[in-house]
Amino acid sequence: MLQERLFKKTIDQVQDHLTWLHLYFQGEPFLNPRFLEMVKYANSKGIFTSTSTNAHYLQEKQVAEILQSGLRQLIVSMDGITQDIYEKYRIGGNLGKVQAGLKLLLSERKKSGQNFPRVVLQFLVTGQNEHQLPELKRWAKEMEVDELQLKTTQIYDFENGSELIPSDLGYSRYIPAGNGKWKLKKRLENKCWRMWQGAVSTWDGKIVPCCFDKDAEYVIGELQNESFQSIWSSLPYQNFRKQLLNDRSQIEICKNCTE
Repeated sequence: MLQERLFKKTIDQVQDHLTWLHLYFQGEPFLNPRFLEMVKYANSKGIFTSTSTNAHYLQEKQVAEILQSGLRQLIVSMDGITQDIYEKYRIGGNLGKVQAGLKLLLSERKKSGQNFPRVVLQFLVTGQNEHQLPELKRWAKEMEVDELQLKTTQIYDFENGSELIPSDLGYSRYIPAGNGKWKLKKRLENKCWRMWQGAVSTWDGKIVPCCFDKDAEYVIGELQNESFQSIWSSLPYQNFRKQLLNDRSQIEICKNCTE
């Protein structure tokens, strides 16, 4: 888990330039018992805080602490509206817990008269759950979530097709290539706004270019040993940006990206 000392040290370094902090990267943030203390610290510096959760930990104590933390946005991932469909993608997940926790949070927020955290219900549309969209929309409206996001799903080895690719290709990152194979819907271009907009830190302080580097293959610097400013302006970071602008297709993490 991210060390609170390293977190605070980094926030102190970047507080004059950082406006949005998404406290999440390939894990469940509420497993960290000090997570909301870190939210409070960032919030005290005037930084907009956001996170993403599977919502299995939204119980009375946690909900009360969330409302007191200053968290501005909470994304709840719910990729099915019935248990049998939900657990196809969220293996081992309990839809009842998710829905009860979300209902509790929205209810307590309303009682408190607060507007935050803004609650976004996120639904990854797949070939397994796309038939549930009408029911999902009704449920989200009934729950009075602030926003419903229907997102496309990143699929590994998509070239050979997958049951996760929805039949409605409007919700797909991939389209038939015409030879029995599949390809990215959008053409890969030699540009990416993310390289100048922000960066991603792993739990142990490694800086990677973006959230597509899930296995930290492109480590550009380490917050344990360097300041964020020095990493941001470093030669390795500049070289990575140049490679992206010259030929993005040579960067492995870009090959399955739709930005």
